[in-house]
Amino acid sequence: MRRLAVLTFALVPLALGACSASTSSAEPSASTAGDISDIVIGGSDTLAPSLEFTPGLDYTAEQSELVWDGDGEYLADGQPLLLDIYGASLDDGTTLINTYDGLPRSFLLAPEVVGEELYERLLDVRVGARLLVVAPPSFESESEPPIAMVVDVLPDHAVGDEVAPNPALPEVTLDKQTGEPSVEIPKGAAPADLQVATLIKGSGAQVKDGSYLTVNYTAWYWAKGNDEDGSWKKGDVLDSSWPVEAAPFELQIGSGQVIRGLDEGLLDQTAGSQVLLVVPASYGYATKGTLVFVVDILDVWNPEGSA
Repeated sequence: MRRLAVLTFALVPLALGACSASTSSAEPSASTAGDISDIVIGGSDTLAPSLEFTPGLDYTAEQSELVWDGDGEYLADGQPLLLDIYGASLDDGTTLINTYDGLPRSFLLAPEVVGEELYERLLDVRVGARLLVVAPPSFESESEPPIAMVVDVLPDHAVGDEVAPNPALPEVTLDKQTGEPSVEIPKGAAPADLQVATLIKGSGAQVKDGSYLTVNYTAWYWAKGNDEDGSWKKGDVLDSSWPVEAAPFELQIGSGQVIRGLDEGLLDQTAGSQVLLVVPASYGYATKGTLVFVVDILDVWNPEGSA
């Protein structure tokens, strides 16, 4: 039996906090069969869930169960996926993956990526759903433990309350299916200072100095210009994480990883928000002039349990 394909991508070493699963004190015999219905999802002292089960049972088939459905859009074949995953060995409770105390993982909704079992289950749910998944050992490596995973489906674009736009700033239009933004650059000179406008107000964790973020973004040129690669036109895209083959971008605020305009402009925003930033050269790239960013804040993780 082939192991759930999502495990190939998900179960890699993580420099994140872990949460141990709970196990009972029962001593099952080697012939005792296990079933997904024997596993209970509980809480923990961190952002991650916990798993309660009898260790050492024999799980021989891939299983999945919808814990609850979400209230967002229905998932569709081939679309980007953003998942929080907590997984533990069903032999001894060892935590194998925990993205809840860190940043979520991105995938494509395809059977060759997440496996047939999870793929078929995800096609029937909406964003916000939680699933419980069991993966038995593969034929190739019977020494592997069976694994239980809690999987939460997160939005891959901003979700929240719309905020009235500032008519003096670029106009943002969203694709009705994907949520991907496009902009109309206004006529006239660009603002001399950094401009920040919240377009969609999310209800998630607040961005602080040191926060880790998962975002989707697009950056456009405000005006026509030239660089080492040739010329660009007003409104041309400088860079984007939105193509389906691209993954959301991960960054840490205040680490010097991104330009000053993003470091300062995203502070105090919240997960789920969409933010428009007009970034002059002094806050961004000296050779590229003023840039326009639209950033969807998909996830915010504040280490050490800070809210």
